[in-house]
Formats: sequence, structure tokens, C-alpha cells
Amino acid sequence: MNGRCALVLLALLLCVSGLNAVEEGGHFRRYLASYPLSVKEAATAPARWQTKEWVTAGGVALVAGSLIWADLPIRGFAQDNRTSQGDAFLDFFAYTGDKWVLFPAAGATALAGWATGSDKTTDTGLLCLKSMLMTAVATEGLKLATQRQGPGAESDGSFWPEGGFSLENGSFPSGHSAMAWSVAPVLAEQYSDQTWVTPLVYSVAVLSSLSRVNADEHWASDVFCGAVIGYLAARLTLNSTPRLALKPAPELNGISLGLSF
Repeated sequence: MNGRCALVLLALLLCVSGLNAVEEGGHFRRYLASYPLSVKEAATAPARWQTKEWVTAGGVALVAGSLIWADLPIRGFAQDNRTSQGDAFLDFFAYTGDKWVLFPAAGATALAGWATGSDKTTDTGLLCLKSMLMTAVATEGLKLATQRQGPGAESDGSFWPEGGFSLENGSFPSGHSAMAWSVAPVLAEQYSDQTWVTPLVYSVAVLSSLSRVNADEHWASDVFCGAVIGYLAARLTLNSTPRLALKPAPELNGISLGLSF
């Protein structure tokens, strides 16, 4: 684990040191400044929601609640129908939601864009980094706050089970699912001119989420809520981050967080 942490930190440090050299009117400084702005937008978004957004949010909450209620039978069905071929197939997609893979990949993408002079590639790496960082903070915070037991021989998926606080109770939400969904919308928008990219990246995100249920690592509600968090972080990032390629106005006030699927 320490080696993985070092790898992620190295990728981020290399990205920062390299991109500091970008001479685009202080673009990298504006990029960093957009982080607290995006957090503010996320925190204040409900105050700007209209009926459509509240209905959508209610629908998401209803689905999440229904899945929590049905987690045990869903788990039973998934485990009773596992096959060696299915395990081999889905286990591969678990890596597509692994933060120890995605963070270095995003850092390398940003650096590659800077090195080759591709603003779009640089933007893609920076957008993915920001979306994943916000997603990671949200998911880790919720894991600590909800204290949910993961699937196991004697687990019923309780939140705050007897025994008190434990770092082992971190099933809700699924970090792998959240990470996969924090990247998919970014790639889909950045490469929307390529018709095959959108169905591919969202299919990968779905399979990454399913792999966690199949492997008995998370409950169905864990992966659903993780997907929602990752998706919203990606949409917020896309709507509130300055770009090199598009050069939007530096003033980002007025961006709203929308719930759309």
C-alpha cells in the first residue's frame, strides 16, 4: 500500500511541477483556484434547485433506499449465480475503478498533453484529476460517517453496527464505483466527437460497478450511490473548471450543480 501511495504522490507531484510551466495567462493557477469554487458550488447547489432537480434528487434517494432494503436478496442472487468465466471477465474491470491505477493514469495524461502541446489532452488529465480528488474526499468521508459493514458471512449490511467506530466498516459507498463514474463523463465530453467513446466509457463504468457486487466486496446500494457521487463530481468539474482548449471566461460564478442522468 505504501508503494501505491508513493506512486500516486509521484504522479501528482510530476503533474504539478510540469504544468506549472504552462504559459496560458496563469491557467494552472486558475485551475487550482477552481477547486474551492467547485466545492462552494456543490454545497450551495440545493438552494438553486428547481422542481425538476428536487424530483430527480428524490428519485435517486428512492432508488438508493430501495436498494438498501433489497441488498441481501440481491447479494444472494449475485453469489448464487457466479461463474468462473464471469469472475474472470468482471475481475478485469475492477481495475478500471482502482484509484491506484486511475490517479497515475490521469497525471500521466496531463503531463503527456503538456509535453506534446496538446491542450485537449492536458485538459482531460486535469479534469479527471479534479473529479477523482473531489470524489475521493466525498466517498472517504461518507465511509467514515456511515460505518457500514461490507458483505460477509455474518454481515447484514448494517450501518453503525455494534462495536462502535471501526475503519473496517467502510462499505458505503463503493470507492471503485465512484472512481469509475468520476472519469466516464469527463472522457465522454472531452471526446464527444468520437461516437464510440461515450458508450465505451459508460459501459466500462457499469461493469466496474458490477464487478464489486459480483466479487462480494460491496452491496448493490454501495455501488449505486458511489456511481451517483462520481457522476455528480464529474459534471460539477466539467461545469466549473477553466480549460486550455476552450478558454472559457475566468469568472466561474453562477455555475449550478445539475442532477441529470
